[in-house]
Amino acid sequence: MTTGSSDLLDLVPARRGHFAYESGHHGDLWLDLDTLFVRPRRLQPHVAELASQLARHGLDAVCGPLVGGAFVAQAVAAQLDVAFCYSSLLRGSYRVPTALGSALAGRRVAVVDDVINAGSAVLGTAAAVREAGGHLSVFGALLVLGAPVDAGVPVEHLAALPNALWTIADCPLCRAGTPSTGRPPEPAAPAAATLSPPALVPRVLRAALAQSAERFTRNE
Repeated sequence: MTTGSSDLLDLVPARRGHFAYESGHHGDLWLDLDTLFVRPRRLQPHVAELASQLARHGLDAVCGPLVGGAFVAQAVAAQLDVAFCYSSLLRGSYRVPTALGSALAGRRVAVVDDVINAGSAVLGTAAAVREAGGHLSVFGALLVLGAPVDAGVPVEHLAALPNALWTIADCPLCRAGTPSTGRPPEPAAPAAATLSPPALVPRVLRAALAQSAERFTRNE
């Protein structure tokens, strides 16, 4: 692991326990991914490194799943000076907004997330990209947990960690009677922590987030 990868992992607090992920799988690792975006300048070098890996794929656009994946995808798209769009989970399926689909049609697209675990978000977004007429060229992520997702395209990433991932039927923690906590309770925010000014959040993402009834779980 490079020094840069080690620095990236320092930005993501981890917890151990028994967790149920959005994909339906169970695992024993939870990453507090929201903290990645508290200090954008600290994340920027890692975004630039990921963008440099993706650049060799000759991309025309980058698409990421809301919420964290879309933030990373837009930063990568800005670095590469290519088109950006996002996907959102609606009634069990990821969709690209109709108004943004034209940015994908006939173009080489990277699907980018902050972290890939079971891969439900990137696979769902890839299906949405193809439905919009885009050509999936590569997956990208800051961090991959466990084995990289297999979708017939390369997976570019900065760091990887081993991770146990089970179906409910095979979960040893369920068999042992260990309660599943789902998403852990939100920790109290440190007194010194300050979020970036709202003006720095792209308007299209702010509008999408305002329409969400709840935050999406990103340990996918």
